[in-house]
Amino acid sequence: MADAVKTEQSRWMWPFELLERIGEGGMGHVYRARYVPRNLEVAVKMMPEDVSDGTTLARFEREMEVLKELKHPNIVRTFGGVSETKQRFYAMELMPGGTIEDELQKKGRLSWELVIEYGLQMCAALEYLHSKGVVHRDVKPSNFLKGNDGRIKLSDFGLASIEATRKITAEGRTAGTFLYMAPEQIRGETVVPQTDLYALGCVLFELLTGKPPLVGETPAATLHKHCKQTPARVTEYAMDCPLSLERIVARLLEKSTDQRPRSAAEVARELRSVSQTVEVVPGRPRDLTLRGGNRLVEARDDATESQTEVTIKAVPSETHLPRRWIVGAAGVAAILVGWIIALYSSLSTGTKAVTLWREALEAPKSEVRSGAAEALAQLQDEEGLKLVAEKLRTDPDLGVRAACATSLGQAGEAGRPHLPTLIRARNEDEHQDVRIAADQAIKRLQED
Repeated sequence: MADAVKTEQSRWMWPFELLERIGEGGMGHVYRARYVPRNLEVAVKMMPEDVSDGTTLARFEREMEVLKELKHPNIVRTFGGVSETKQRFYAMELMPGGTIEDELQKKGRLSWELVIEYGLQMCAALEYLHSKGVVHRDVKPSNFLKGNDGRIKLSDFGLASIEATRKITAEGRTAGTFLYMAPEQIRGETVVPQTDLYALGCVLFELLTGKPPLVGETPAATLHKHCKQTPARVTEYAMDCPLSLERIVARLLEKSTDQRPRSAAEVARELRSVSQTVEVVPGRPRDLTLRGGNRLVEARDDATESQTEVTIKAVPSETHLPRRWIVGAAGVAAILVGWIIALYSSLSTGTKAVTLWREALEAPKSEVRSGAAEALAQLQDEEGLKLVAEKLRTDPDLGVRAACATSLGQAGEAGRPHLPTLIRARNEDEHQDVRIAADQAIKRLQED
């Protein structure tokens, strides 16, 4: 909450008039201020006069040093500052929309479409930083500031490290926010661009689910989890999240830097490909059959009655209609499984639903095959999982193969017989995404 500057003397730090305090942290206070010569509103970050800790002062000076060299639409702009004995401050552009963390606290979690929009801007900022040899080292929701135009900007460069310059932290010590720290950063090893990408994965996970990926009862326990534990799947908390987006987040959260994406630009390319959505229009239950590659049609006794269908359609997932559910394409399986089970609740078994999804594994559309694999895993169908394992070996579409691997890992005890198939895919599949999905599935089955 903003605090007015209380005394006449403290209001002025020429050429700035400090109007109100709008934030504070470990490196000082941030004020909304007026640049008097041009009557321009800016933000002024100021270090308290009584701070004498050498590391904190060095971080403040480093932030000034880094920011003055960076000019990018997704990085907060600085207008210069002063670093003298009792006066350390700098001015930067004022971002009136608060932070991404503020938005997350208000909404609980964000829609996957908005997360992609923000993620692309985050990637743009990080790609620019990394091209300049800068690693931010403290990527987190509170360090992304929002404008009124929907643009977000990365801020707080006090921990940023620049290649070929001295380290601020002592050898073997770590700096950063423990909820978002990569394993190599926790161990005090050299940070690389993939260190920021791990933090980006933590941020995207939190925006999608409303909670960080790994949290222990103590900071030490949290750090241990980041080094040793595989996070839960995003779709365990956000069922509407597309599987392709979930896989991107999972890759970002790999323990080894070699298994994460090579660059923020690569992440952005993958985020742009996550766009498919599906519309589900339920009707009266009848015998469901698969017709064609992109449509599930409900057969009726009366040919004049309307059909229930599942069609690929670009509709925002946040739309709410009385008899329609709009969901992410990759999350369609979870919704449809519940729908089908509800439709056939009068039956003693789920035979019709299982048969439907087994047939869907042969559909021409890759989106349907991927959804069928996840549905069969959720239905715990033994014969269906054998077909999913076969698809992991033979399907020509890498996205389907990755979805099959992920689904086998999600099947729990029913997926264990297929560990040899997953191990083979991890070792031999020609595409990295499939190998990573198989590796994550193996870890999940071994942990369960």
